[in-house]
This record gives sequence, C-alpha cells and structure tokens, in this order.
Amino acid sequence: MAEPSPPMVSVDAQLLGQHYRVACRPEEQALLREAVALLQKRLAEAGQQATRGVSKERLTLMVAMNLAADLLRAEEARAEQSATLEAVAQRLQALVDMGRGEE
Repeated sequence: MAEPSPPMVSVDAQLLGQHYRVACRPEEQALLREAVALLQKRLAEAGQQATRGVSKERLTLMVAMNLAADLLRAEEARAEQSATLEAVAQRLQALVDMGRGEE
C-alpha cells in the first residue's frame, strides 16, 4: 500500500490587492512565507518605479522575469563554485597521493 500523503497546510498571501491561499507541506511553510514577502517587496518596488497605467499583470510579469533572471544567475554562480571546489578537491587529492608516493 502507498503511504498516505503528508498533511498540507496553507499560507495566505496578499499580492497587489488580491488575496491568495497557497497549499504546501508543513516543512515548506516558512520558505513559502519568505517567498511571498520577497514577492511583495519586489512588486512594491516595481510599482513605485512603474509609470502610471502599467497593469498589474504587466507589473507581475516584469517582477517574475527579474526573479527568474536572479535565479539563473544564482544557479550559474553555484555551478562555477561547484567546479572550483571540485578542482580544489582534485588538487588536494593529488597532493595527498604524492605524499603517499602514489603519484
């Protein structure tokens, strides 16, 4: 028999004057709240910079694209750091091997 799915909880979000309730697993609740707070902040900042007449949909799309770009930059930086750590690990292993006479 399959295990029962874990209980879900919900997080309430107020974005651009609209109320949303989002379901998530209990262990994701804090992260989701942080995500909502970040989105609220970015939407407020974008709203202050936007010219009048910009629709909520366009404003949301602009924020989403900027967040996606931030994510891509972070993933690229993580990949570069991972490659650097791997190179360091290989160099350290080579030094250990040399010390053991295993060259």
